[in-house]
Amino acid sequence: MLNRIKNLKHLIGNTFGATRTGGEFLLRETDFGTVNIEIDIIRRIVERTRLEGVHEINNVIIDAPTVNNPLQVKFDLVILQNYSAPMLGAKLRDAIKEELKNMLDIRDALFDIRVTQVNQNLPEIKKRRVR
Repeated sequence: MLNRIKNLKHLIGNTFGATRTGGEFLLRETDFGTVNIEIDIIRRIVERTRLEGVHEINNVIIDAPTVNNPLQVKFDLVILQNYSAPMLGAKLRDAIKEELKNMLDIRDALFDIRVTQVNQNLPEIKKRRVR
C-alpha cells in the first residue's frame, strides 16, 4: 500500500512538472553560528549547468540531506541527437558536482538522471533563392 502511494506521488510530480520549492537545510555549523541554504539555490545551479549535447534539464527535484543520507538530485534530461546518453549523463553529473563543491562546499551528492528525450530537431538549412 505504501509503495502505491509513493508511485502515485512520483507520477503526479512528473506529470505536472513539479519541482520542490522552498525549504532549507543546514549547510555548516560553526562556533559563530549556522549557515543554512535554500533548496532553490541548488536547483538553480543544476538548471544552469550546460554542456555540449545537453538540450534541456527538466523536473529538478532536490531532496535535502539528512544525517544518514547525502543530498539527492533528480532530474530529467533532454539530449541532442548523436550524443551518448551514458557519457553525457556522467559528464553532466561531474560538472554539477564540481559546481556544488566550488560554490557551496558540498562534496557528497547522489544523482538520479533520466534521459527522457533525444532532440531530433536538426538546424534548418538556409536556402538560397535563385533569381
